[in-house]
This record gives sequence, C-alpha cells and structure tokens, in this order.
Amino acid sequence: MADTMMVHPGYELDWNLVRTFVAVDRAGSLAAGARSLGITHPTAARHIQQLESALGVSLFSRTSQGLVLNDVGLRLRTVAAEMHHSALAFQAATDAMRATPLERVRISVAEILANLLPEILLSELSEGAQSTPTVDMIVSNDTVNLLERDADMALQHSRPEQQELLCRRLGRLEMGVFAHHQYVREFGLLDLENLNQHRFIDGVSRDYLMRGAERRGLSIAPEQIVLRSDSISCQAAAVRSGWGVAAFPLWMARNEPDWVSVFAEDEVLDLDVWLVARPEVRDSVQLSGVFQR
Repeated sequence: MADTMMVHPGYELDWNLVRTFVAVDRAGSLAAGARSLGITHPTAARHIQQLESALGVSLFSRTSQGLVLNDVGLRLRTVAAEMHHSALAFQAATDAMRATPLERVRISVAEILANLLPEILLSELSEGAQSTPTVDMIVSNDTVNLLERDADMALQHSRPEQQELLCRRLGRLEMGVFAHHQYVREFGLLDLENLNQHRFIDGVSRDYLMRGAERRGLSIAPEQIVLRSDSISCQAAAVRSGWGVAAFPLWMARNEPDWVSVFAEDEVLDLDVWLVARPEVRDSVQLSGVFQR
C-alpha cells in the first residue's frame, strides 16, 4: 500500500538546485552565482534549467543584461531564501552536536594582517596541542561572507556591518608611509609644497595610502598613482625598486633598512584590528576558545 502512495514532488526536489537559484539571484548573474558557490558556469546554468523543469515554471527572464527574476521567480525568492537559511541552520546545528573534536578552524585574514595571526593564536595553540584544531589561514583581501560559512572567523581592519556576527576589537595596527632612501634623496620628504612631484603606490580595493593622505589634509591626483596592487609584497618590491611612496605596517618597515619615513615628522596611521566570527562559534567549545583568546 505504501509503495503505491504518491510522493509530493517537493520532497524529491534537489536542494542544490534551490541553492544555485538563491546564489544566482543574489549575485545577479549565472557567472557570479557560480563563483560564489565554487561551481562552473555550465553547472549553474544546468541547475537553473533542472529546477525550472522540476517545478514546471520559468523563473528568470533572459535579457540582454543577463538573467532577471520574472514574476514567478520573485514570488519564490523569499521561500527559497528561507530554505537556504534553514539549510545553513541545520548544518550549524549538526556541527554543534558532533561528539568528535573539531579538526580544523578556517580563519580568513587580509594580507596586511597575516603576520599577526600566529601571535594572536599562540596562547590557544600552546595549550593542549592534541585537542587543538588545525588552523587553515585563508589569506585574501576580499571580504568573506561568514554568515554563508566561507570561513569560521576573519581577522580584518574594519568592523562588519552584519549585527549577527561576533566581534572582538583586538587593538590597532600602526602604519606609516615609506619610500626607498634613494627615492627620498631625489624627491625629498613629503610636504604640501612638493606633494605634486611625488609618485605613489596604493592598493586596488584597500587604499591605505589615500586614506592616510586624506587624514593629513593632502590631496593626491590620480595620475600620481604609478602602481595599484592589493598585494603588499608587490607594493614592497616596488618601493625597493624606487617606484615611489607607499603605506606599510611599522613592523614591516622596521625590517627594511633602506626605507625611510617620507614625512618630516614620524606620524602613525592606525588601523583597527577586529576578530570576527560567525554566530555558530558560540556552539563550539573549541571555536569559542580560539575566538575568546
């Protein structure tokens, strides 16, 4: 009798298809949605086609600008998002109830802060090495989405906007503005009179130098930026080669004997340092221990 009972199609719906629908909707395109999930563009397109086929409806309008949710897709958006959050909550609850010790903790860190992480975690790792999880340090200048479980924690220099996240302000990272001594010999120290004669090096997404200049009331013209790179090692190599002026942590500059501060007086440009964690960290004794250190 049970074998002949009809099963509602919703019970057989593949969750991965809904997850892709949510990702494509949030990202605004198939390509961006696929990247956020770590799958290929053809796979994302196939998921959308399979979902539409399973539901018997079209969810997107194909336009010259890409995929746009149609009326049906807009109606299903909220339900799909709720399924997505429920799936994440289910996974988080499962993680919390696991009896086996946590093996890994994933911490995202901006390159400029990467050297601080081992020192921050030293006290936690020195206690009971057998039960301490392995730390996967993900060095990236991109902002990770902790609520989407891209990582367990993040070490960053700005407080996140999402109020659900756990935040600890660890202190400040002292920054300065430096150049090679031969560059300073040619162009002089930086001041208002010779500002337009200097060349500058800054980041693409993290413009520490421009922010520091604005705090001093200095205006740098776009054409004075001779190199933009989010790689701090690339910026350092450019400064060693005499390309121009860049902002670095003081601990890094102290290891460069040929660098000098370009300001007549030493000024420190501080960056806040925050340790941020997803809310489920509270449910894990080990993750909570790492976060509270």
